[in-house]
Amino acid sequence: MTERESVARTLGVAAIVAVFCSLMVSLAVLWLRPIQLAYLSIERNRAVLEASGLIEPATELTEQQIVDRFLGLDTRIVDLDSGTFSDAVSTTSFDFRAAINDPDLTRPIQDELDIANLGRRPVYLPAYLLRNGSTIEQIVLPIYGQGMWATIHGFISLRADFATVEGVAFYEHGETPGIGDRFLNPEWLAQWRGQPAYDENERVAFRIGADGGRPAGIDAITGATVTTSAIEDLVRYWLGDDGFGPFLAYMRREAPQ
Repeated sequence: MTERESVARTLGVAAIVAVFCSLMVSLAVLWLRPIQLAYLSIERNRAVLEASGLIEPATELTEQQIVDRFLGLDTRIVDLDSGTFSDAVSTTSFDFRAAINDPDLTRPIQDELDIANLGRRPVYLPAYLLRNGSTIEQIVLPIYGQGMWATIHGFISLRADFATVEGVAFYEHGETPGIGDRFLNPEWLAQWRGQPAYDENERVAFRIGADGGRPAGIDAITGATVTTSAIEDLVRYWLGDDGFGPFLAYMRREAPQ
């Protein structure tokens, strides 16, 4: 073998090894991406689990335990404009919190519909499905809206009828400590379980406090009127026709159970 052939063979082997290593790294990144995103959003993912009742608010869990339980949910993307599931964006790379501020992934909200004071809303948002085999037992949806001082972010879970609240959890806000933040009290949040999201005519029925003589299903929080009103408004917006309303109507009528 000539010296030139030896050098060429060495370079060829090196090139093959480099390509193989590059391929393996790319596959590892692709495989690990959902896990990486889950770790980057621990508090957010914990709120998803709390809203669904998979963990209680006071439960102490490691990050690994939160990630393991969160990855047990079936994450799908909802196209709010069409009211159906979508494959237009990837569940493994889509960051809905970033999309909230992306003009290319949001659209303006008409003033008369913007009861949550958002200005714009994303075209795509995630939905987290809790399944028992092929049966959907719960669906957890992101909700957010303007509070007294800053945006309140959380998740609401609906039962398999897609019309009854199972639970709710909030993970980010800027409300006044000791007063406005009393909506984080587990006893108050427990009142949400079993509350109607829609009435028999599929109109949004969710309310906080008494309404026109109707007994309060969820007590208003004394001293935090602005905050509780804001929470009611943001939930009603996201359950409404400009939010998840059309999608949830689709799920009630056509989604396989």
